[in-house]
Parts: sequence; structure tokens; C-alpha cells
Amino acid sequence: MKIAIVGAGAMGSILGAHFILGGAKVYFIDPFEAHIKAMQENGLKIRINQEEPRNLKVTAVTSADQLTEKMDLILFMVKGLYTASAAESARKLADEKTYCMTLQNGVGNAEILAEYYNRQRILAGIVEFGGRIEEPGSVSALINPAAKIAFASTTEEEPDEFMQETADTLVRAGLKAFAMKKSQIDSIIWFKLAKNCSGNPICAVTRLPLGPYNNTEEGLPIEKAVFEEVEAVANAQGIKLADQGAPHKIPKESQMYYHLPSTAQDVKAKKKTEIDFINGAVVRLGKRYGVPTPYNHMIAALVKIIEQNYDNQF
Repeated sequence: MKIAIVGAGAMGSILGAHFILGGAKVYFIDPFEAHIKAMQENGLKIRINQEEPRNLKVTAVTSADQLTEKMDLILFMVKGLYTASAAESARKLADEKTYCMTLQNGVGNAEILAEYYNRQRILAGIVEFGGRIEEPGSVSALINPAAKIAFASTTEEEPDEFMQETADTLVRAGLKAFAMKKSQIDSIIWFKLAKNCSGNPICAVTRLPLGPYNNTEEGLPIEKAVFEEVEAVANAQGIKLADQGAPHKIPKESQMYYHLPSTAQDVKAKKKTEIDFINGAVVRLGKRYGVPTPYNHMIAALVKIIEQNYDNQF
């Protein structure tokens, strides 16, 4: 199986590493030159939880134009605001048989990919663990035993043989991965969205890791209010959230207590965020379906204000 990872940041690198460990041939694509150069020269170093880091020999490039082969699967892991441009640049790697998968945060990415690739071969899903780039060429992942990867076709109800082999490749690498029915995936994607909306950008605004923000008297009620708005928007579309638990306090002994989510990492690094595909998407869909989303609106607005004023912060 030949796989291109478009967006070889923290999560793209972690997933690509697991595909390699599962037996696939993987090509990493990312414009982050220092990261790609380090991978080319020294391989990709990956640490999972507290295990000893592993070093993998990889193929890494800064542009899809540097590759000539057609891929069996193109996995998009860029931020949502770059999905369209990334999809356009990677088109040369696909033919009508190529599958395209998004495991990105938020909603709306699969619809963008369908504008560029064979609509019958678009896969969408979620990843339930996080990671970060420690330094160029080196990534770390926090993967708890229950964390899974789940995906489904956006057009066909049943997973096909290729989808099952994709999941099996990740399972061989030690992950929990599932090719699911189309009717099952929306509830899982929207539960992940609710969790993202109620934690990720609030950490960015408060400049706190998940646990310290979540454990304050004021933090958890805000988290619950945001979560409930997302759930209401999902319900308005006929989607019932996967029953995986409402927001609760994160214990200090949890490996997620000091985790800094991706939007917070972006704000810390003064980068553009994907807030329009997370809380911003909830606000837009709330308006469409007549569901008030004041908490999500406020949080999305605050993140955008911060983005526009990195140089003016004290």
C-alpha cells in the first residue's frame, strides 16, 4: 500500500509512522522545510507515551511535485484552512482508484476533498489521541489504551476491502483502528467535534493546558455549555452524539492533564488556527438549523481576535 501524508505535522507524522510500522510505503509531504530536512537527513523520531523513541527511515518532501507515483491512499492532515490548497497540490498523486481520507479536526474537510477527487472514494473519520512536534524531525504522541482511529466512506454504507486493509495496517502497528459503516461515523465525528470545541480553543484563549483550565470552578461549566451547544446542533441534523461521556474534570495523574491542544499550540506559535472548522463551523450550522450557539460564537470570535493581534499582545 502506497500512502501520501499531506500535512506531516505532529499528527500526520505520528499516523505516517504507524502506517510504516504496519507495512505500508509512506511519503510525507509538508512545506515545513526544517522538519522535512531533518526527516530526510536523520529519519523520523517518534516517542509514544513514555516509551523509548524509535527512529524510522522515511521519504519526505516539501511538495507533491517532487513525487511521481500514484498513491493508493492520500491522507490529509493539514489544518482545515489549508485543505483546498493541499487538495489541489496533491491531485497529481491520484487517479480514479485513489482513496482520499481526512482525519482532520472539525467538519467540512470531506466536502472540500470531494471537489477535487473521486467522490466515491472519500473517507472521513477521527483520531482520539494527540501529539506534538518536539523539534524538527521528532514527534511525540499521547495515546491512552482506549484511544481509537475510526473512519468510513462518505458515500457507501459498508466498508470495502481496501478500507479494512487500511485499518488492519494501523492495527498491526499497535493502534486501535476501525473501518466503520457510514451510518455510524457521524455520531463519532460530532462527539470528537464537541470535545474539541469545548477544550481545544478555550486552552488557546486562556493559555492553559487542558487540566489546569478544566479543573477550575469556572472552566468546567464553560466546557459543558460549549459541549451542549455542539450536541444541540448535531441533534438538529438528526445526529446523536456517540455515548462516550460528557465533559468532566481531568485528574492530575492523567497524561492529558498538561496536554496543550493544537489550537493552543498554534496560538502559542503565533500561527493561523483552524477555528473556522471547529467552533466556527458549529456557529454557521447553528444559524442554518436555528440553534443558538452563543458560547461557541464567543470563543471563535476571541480566537480570531487573538490571531489578528499577535504583534500587539502584552
